[in-house]
Amino acid sequence: MVAEFFAFYNYYFFLMNKKFLVLVIIAFVTIGMQFSFMVKNTTDDVRNLALTYATEMLKATEKLEITAQAFSDGEVDAESFRQVVFETRKVYKQNEFLLEYFYPITVKGQINGAPLPHLDPYFPRPVIHEPTGLQTIDEIAFSEEIDENKDELVKLSHDVNIHYRNLYRDFKNHPFLDREVFEAARFEIIRIFTMGVSGFDTPGSLNGIEESKSALEALRDCFEKYTQDLDKEDKRVGKNTIKLFDGAIEAVSNSPDFNEFDRLAFLKEYIDPLFAAILDLQLALNIETINETTSLKQSTNYFARSIFDEDFLNPYYYTRFGKNSDNPKLRELGEKLFYETRLSADGRGSCASCHHPDKAFTDGQPKSKALNGDGELLRNAPTLLNSAYAKRFFLDMRAMKLEDQVEHVVINPKEFHTSFPSMFKTIEQDSIYKNMFAMAFPEFAGKQMINKTTVSQALASYMISLKSFNSPFDKYVRGETDHIDKSVKRGFNLFMGKAACGTCHFAPTFAGLAPPMYQDSESEVLGVLKNPKAEVPEIDTDRGRGVNKNPMEEVWFYDMSFKTVTVRNVEFTGPYFHNGAYETLEEVLEFYNNGGAVGLGLDLDHQTLAGDSLKLEPSEVQEIISFMKSLSDVSSFQEVNF
Repeated sequence: MVAEFFAFYNYYFFLMNKKFLVLVIIAFVTIGMQFSFMVKNTTDDVRNLALTYATEMLKATEKLEITAQAFSDGEVDAESFRQVVFETRKVYKQNEFLLEYFYPITVKGQINGAPLPHLDPYFPRPVIHEPTGLQTIDEIAFSEEIDENKDELVKLSHDVNIHYRNLYRDFKNHPFLDREVFEAARFEIIRIFTMGVSGFDTPGSLNGIEESKSALEALRDCFEKYTQDLDKEDKRVGKNTIKLFDGAIEAVSNSPDFNEFDRLAFLKEYIDPLFAAILDLQLALNIETINETTSLKQSTNYFARSIFDEDFLNPYYYTRFGKNSDNPKLRELGEKLFYETRLSADGRGSCASCHHPDKAFTDGQPKSKALNGDGELLRNAPTLLNSAYAKRFFLDMRAMKLEDQVEHVVINPKEFHTSFPSMFKTIEQDSIYKNMFAMAFPEFAGKQMINKTTVSQALASYMISLKSFNSPFDKYVRGETDHIDKSVKRGFNLFMGKAACGTCHFAPTFAGLAPPMYQDSESEVLGVLKNPKAEVPEIDTDRGRGVNKNPMEEVWFYDMSFKTVTVRNVEFTGPYFHNGAYETLEEVLEFYNNGGAVGLGLDLDHQTLAGDSLKLEPSEVQEIISFMKSLSDVSSFQEVNF
């Protein structure tokens, strides 16, 4: 009887569990259907809106091509063509956030890339493409040479029309998720500020502020549809988002003048708050984030609430190891290796020989002294503060990852002039080092622990710790302080506007790490002078990136090209440029104000810096310098123990 009782009990319990399981499954399916229905409707509404914008773009590019031909035939005047270019670009801006998100290579190469020649990303050998797209059209159409380039404008307009038609065929059937819409929108907010109102996107017309209105209006219309699905308690999140969009649209509508636009107020009052508000809306709607869908390293921290947050950028995106592999013991080991003189051939030099902590990790020399005492190195030593935030390393961009820099220093006859095996032998003879390596790399227990990978990773870990995002300017933007000098405000607005500094020194690193994805580092051909004080100016002969021994970059437009370095802590990192020939910031600004080498009448056809004068007043130069000095974060280097 007992056995039968337990058999009956188990069977009854099984049935009850089975019924309960069925009920749970039905409940989840019902909830899932309701949730899917909600998301499907929202996505469909947004998708229909996006398709409307995309179709308008199709009509706009066709009209652009027709008008370009009419202009070439003398049927319309230059102003009429310029107006059509402007209207086309405004329509493009409505589509930009999704097109850039789903088709970044196509957009950059064929629709709206910079007006510069570029390499084909798909070929294993250098294949050069001439500049094309809306930026190139903008630059030519709003130049004084418009009449001499009618045929070129016809070709460019035709190409944009054809390329966009091909893209449209795919886009109209392209599925997308709510998550992707939110991600694309947040990147667009960054793009509006760093590439729109800065003038990067409109090199000829400087219509970036008016164009940004179109981008903001499209985003507003998109997110207004999402706010309809908010629960009652989250309605305020939606209202706040739409209110911020309305304010941003009003700001660019009321101040369309490029030079007078208050970019700092726009950043603090609308750009940063919108960047955070869109995230809040996404979370309120329970829409997944990219962190929940992939384990791949991302260049930005999706949960950052400001593009000036200390953790906005992910330094591990630019390394071979991930955040989980980093730890305080590894960083401590890297710091000890950084200051270790026994690793060099003569036992006198270390990494700190060229990168002094008390000089913001530079050495204050025009060109670093050779560690063997024989002359000097080829170039100026740039700061290591925030150096981890780059896709390429060294001024000629010859290193691909942060760790790769170590080998170049080790084998250089004028630097360490040694080898890894020799370094390993020195380290292995030191019991303190052996213990530190064991604690930093427990996974190497029983293996060759001191090797090229571990040494390079330890040094990279230390360099990652050398970050500098706590300057007075950063704190002001983040709302941690309420006051900043008026000269700094004016200087920032000049830096991001009239002076065009921000079109190469991108926020927030104020270096060449390109927004909004921050996955590529840029270099520029400036025509830096050998001696800016010479009566007869002469371009420095260093060929830079053009001779960095990367066969893919042995092309004419990289000749004399150098990595764009940060202007953070710049008051402590002089002298300036790759050759260290410029002693003061005033000399640097004068060089830019004159239009580089071309502005001085020198021959440099592929100079990427505009050759026209910026027409900066002396007072404006000082205001720009005031802003750059506000980016100094002395806590990032003066508190370093060495």
